[in-house]
Amino acid sequence: MVFIPINAASAGFSVILPLLILITLRGNILEVALAQTLYNSALIPAAMVWGFVADRFQTRAPLLVLNYAAFGVVFLLLGSYPSFGALLVIYTVYGFVAPSSAAASNLLILERFPAGSRASAFASFSELSVVGNILGLLAGFFWLLGHGSGGTVVSFLYVTAALAFLSAVGVAVFIRDPVHRLPRETIVRIPESLAVRLRHNIPFFLFRRPRVSWVRRSAQWLRREATHEVPLILLAGFLFSTATNLFNTSYIPYLQEARLTAASIFLVNLANNVGQAIVLPLTAGACQGNRMERVVVRATWTRTAGYVAVAGLAVFPILITGLARGDVLGTNLVAYGVLGVGAAFYGTASSLLLFRSLGRRNPGSLLGANSALGGLAAVLGAAASGVLSFRFGYGMTFGTSATVMAVSVPVWYLAIRSFRERGNGEAGHSAPS
Repeated sequence: MVFIPINAASAGFSVILPLLILITLRGNILEVALAQTLYNSALIPAAMVWGFVADRFQTRAPLLVLNYAAFGVVFLLLGSYPSFGALLVIYTVYGFVAPSSAAASNLLILERFPAGSRASAFASFSELSVVGNILGLLAGFFWLLGHGSGGTVVSFLYVTAALAFLSAVGVAVFIRDPVHRLPRETIVRIPESLAVRLRHNIPFFLFRRPRVSWVRRSAQWLRREATHEVPLILLAGFLFSTATNLFNTSYIPYLQEARLTAASIFLVNLANNVGQAIVLPLTAGACQGNRMERVVVRATWTRTAGYVAVAGLAVFPILITGLARGDVLGTNLVAYGVLGVGAAFYGTASSLLLFRSLGRRNPGSLLGANSALGGLAAVLGAAASGVLSFRFGYGMTFGTSATVMAVSVPVWYLAIRSFRERGNGEAGHSAPS
């Protein structure tokens, strides 16, 4: 239960941050995109550093306490010093701190539960995360209901800070490190653990120290494996992440420009998380066996359709809804809820497909490449989103997101065909270590 408040804080903060820039600081999409780009840029080196710390010191609960308390401090600082310059610095620091607990929470589950109970433990962990997200967005909705002023937006940061500190205290009081520790590599040997870890959208590097030679050997290996399924899966994931960041960076600024209140924007984001919560328990069963191949394609098409719908709303709000631009709340609730459903199925299916293709390959190099590409996609997607929306409008950004997402579908088909041709992944070159 100690994970619920921190997830509530993180979910609420993810919505309040762009609103802080747009409403309190009277900024625009370019400033939102700049903040998001700096945050995403901090994640990659931070993931390497915190991975080394986790391996070197073998700590679990202390890293969680550090992470949650640091989040609380970040939220308090943003509430106390609401200027754009301070926000950029503080939000970048937030990006550096964010990966510090990602591996620790997974390892605590692996170390505390026997092999037969781990699947249900990770399922419960995922459900608690979603419940926390929903509660955080509900808190934001009711806090801002009837208000859209900058002061009300800032004051909600103190709510998120209190929630973060509550989790930090809960971990300090109730959680102790297990006597027997497992290496961080254990995460990639269990599909449920890997799926949860990748769903954090935080880079994951298994090597203990960054090595320049890893980049060179990985590039050589990718050239050898260019027609095999793993590079194709990495490319599909890169396209998916690029499209997602293109869309997400501009979505809240679009809703705010469409004259939705701050509370309504929280409600739209709540629809996305409710959609995920409804279908998440169903995703594992839907992805059993080779059905995960169909699921990942259908989920990608679902996301594409959702982006097309929102692009249409941004360009032709009256034509599509018959309502004024400021009255598109209901349609966005449905569209973003559907996008949440697609995200839940995609997250499970794509993680399982990547796990299936690891085979005898070196998981550290593969997951490192996957994380590096995901980090690059996040940075490029956020930066491009700001420029496209500022220069050409939100419809262009969302349409571009839909196009990039759709392009990943044939890449998935090629990856699936390549896997089958290789005899279920039994053959192939070894990845660089």
